[in-house]
Amino acid sequence: MSNKEDEIVFLGSGGGRIHIRTQYRATGGILFKFNGIQAHIDPGPGAIVRINQYNEDPLKTELFFVTHFHVDHFNDIQVMIEASRNRFYDNERKLVKKGILFAPQNVINYISQYHQNMLEKIIPFKAGDTFNYNGIEIIGTKVEHTKIQGFGVKFKLKDYSIAFSSDTMVFDKFPDQFHGIDILVLNLLRPNSIYCKRHLCTDEVIPYLNKIDPTPNTLIITHFGAYMDSPRSDRNFVPSQVKKLQEQTEIKRVIAAEDGMKLKIFDLLN
Repeated sequence: MSNKEDEIVFLGSGGGRIHIRTQYRATGGILFKFNGIQAHIDPGPGAIVRINQYNEDPLKTELFFVTHFHVDHFNDIQVMIEASRNRFYDNERKLVKKGILFAPQNVINYISQYHQNMLEKIIPFKAGDTFNYNGIEIIGTKVEHTKIQGFGVKFKLKDYSIAFSSDTMVFDKFPDQFHGIDILVLNLLRPNSIYCKRHLCTDEVIPYLNKIDPTPNTLIITHFGAYMDSPRSDRNFVPSQVKKLQEQTEIKRVIAAEDGMKLKIFDLLN
């Protein structure tokens, strides 16, 4: 299938407890549609509400990714597993299994046996792991985000590659995770130099973005926290961070996610 049909849909652009509580920015995660496949990455609180609000179809989801055991990343995973099927049993009353879950073991342990039994396959996934799905290479990228298990995820397709950073701090080999990718979806919690020991802020990550070789075509920032844009922030800092990233990196295109935003991959590659 041509990548002209491939798409990213943001079921939320917010992260952290303020957005969980207020839904000022939604926390439903991301749909990535590629080669006729639909993946749901980090279905946080409200994912089922947002997927319907934005006229997407949960029945099309066949891959589920939970990158780590924080509620804004996994809360609705069981709901979405159940919502991905029209029926539970075939004509012989055998359970219809559908979908593959990629998640750290501690997330898998949380999911009920009832919902685990619905899945075709469960893959305990971590940084450095690879999985081939219908000719697409899925790779776990390294994160440093507290002491819990976690990973980012990279997809290598025939015509392009895309990475979703998940939550992480910067670290020495941060740029190495993204060498050769065309599109980077970056969880950027805080603006300017407002440091957070478990996440990224703009000023801190810029030097590391400039070390990614070759430079990605497109950077999409998302998963904004309370300091970035919320009822408690002085203003919406997102536009100023886009401008700063445009001015201080060589990345051709910088986009800020918004709730319900739908981006065609083809438009991000040219």
